[in-house]
Amino acid sequence: MALVGNLKDLKLPSLIQLNCMEKNTAKLTIEHHGRFGSIYFENGQVVHAEYDPHIGEEAVYHLLSLYSGNFKVESGIRAPAHTIHTSWNNLLLEGMKQIDDSDPDQNSQFNTLFSKLMTINGIKSVQVVNREGELYTASTDQTSLSNPIHAFAIHEMENIATVLELDRPEFFSLTASPQKFVYTAYSKFYLILELDAKTKLDVIIPQMRQAFK
Repeated sequence: MALVGNLKDLKLPSLIQLNCMEKNTAKLTIEHHGRFGSIYFENGQVVHAEYDPHIGEEAVYHLLSLYSGNFKVESGIRAPAHTIHTSWNNLLLEGMKQIDDSDPDQNSQFNTLFSKLMTINGIKSVQVVNREGELYTASTDQTSLSNPIHAFAIHEMENIATVLELDRPEFFSLTASPQKFVYTAYSKFYLILELDAKTKLDVIIPQMRQAFK
């Protein structure tokens, strides 16, 4: 019988430690906003991981940065390849170190920001992406439009900034009827806010600025 749950309730480091200490041979699958990753265990060691486009240790490190996502552990499934030869405890130590070095409070920071923004009338959802449009986290499991469209919008936003000799525009809007989006730079990420179609930007942007404070 497979073990299923969400990383909000049982964190990935605990899942890895549990499987390794019990000497399991298993496959751990994680689904995070439509992207899938997997970690394979053999006799209590992590031997392979995938999280497109990452393979091996880098895949584990990226998966460790997720604070939510559905998971499933299936026993008896062997790895298709062996790409990891580091002991599981050293793997965890290095992965957590990388997270700490990047921003130890980032997840709680986004949760606080989501709670503020989602109280604003007219905002339907908030996504956090990198400049390639790849999703980092979101206020809801439902995401709209595809990565290439978001990446295109962010690219155009940066081009406009270059023409206007700005660092980055404060806000950039895109309407793909019946959907309406506002993009804004936030730390090293971009926020994508999906709005109700009738929401007026001149009304909602001052409220967004207040939430960012």
